[in-house]
Amino acid sequence: MNASSLIAKKERSALLQNQRGLAWLLTYAGILSAFSLLLISNRELSLLDNAQVVYMMAGTVTAAGALIAVIMGSDAYAGERERGTLVPLLTAPVSTGELLLGKAIGLASAWVIMYLLAIPYLWAVGANGQNLGQAIFYLGLFGTPVVLGFGYLAMALSSRSGSVMSSLLTSLSVLLFSASPLLIGPGLRNSAIGKALDAVNPFSGALNTFDAVIIDSDPFTSQVGRLLLVLVWLGLTFALARLSARRPAFR
Repeated sequence: MNASSLIAKKERSALLQNQRGLAWLLTYAGILSAFSLLLISNRELSLLDNAQVVYMMAGTVTAAGALIAVIMGSDAYAGERERGTLVPLLTAPVSTGELLLGKAIGLASAWVIMYLLAIPYLWAVGANGQNLGQAIFYLGLFGTPVVLGFGYLAMALSSRSGSVMSSLLTSLSVLLFSASPLLIGPGLRNSAIGKALDAVNPFSGALNTFDAVIIDSDPFTSQVGRLLLVLVWLGLTFALARLSARRPAFR
């Protein structure tokens, strides 16, 4: 087993066996549970079209997954440094590329776990409605690059800053700004500024796709441009993480 595989295995173990990792998953499940209960039990929300409910749930899963990815990414380098385990890693026969790849695979494994945990919640709120299968498919296709991109961005900031708190706050600020379409009304998003932000915001690209395929049943061909947007986001953030990991600022 190569070094990157060993590091990835360590990251997976930290998520599933470490108290902190389990707390993150419990928090994630709690967010989805609370939102699902709200959608089902609230009289006004329960009257929404079923496709609209599934769309809202898919957006919430993406936002919650990105939040956990940001926490993990911020801990990737700065957390190792604060725990005193980074120097042994960097002085071991492990290249910076292998270290990054192991961390990246660990982050991807965490998202796979979160994605699988989200499926029962999507089923619970949308089993009797339309396009549930499309919601699950497009959540994986579009949610994956969005979530991982935020994790890789946090990883890059973690490598450069050396502080978990600093990289976490910066990454959360970017995430909150990007996830603002979940909070603002469609009127603001249809303004000139809103449309301009939607054109470059990967989170908006994922949300607009969820809207189009879950509510409007649009075909895949109409989502190619948005798919390109989220893939470019993933590629840029991974390249930034790779560049930052070559020479950590606190090495």
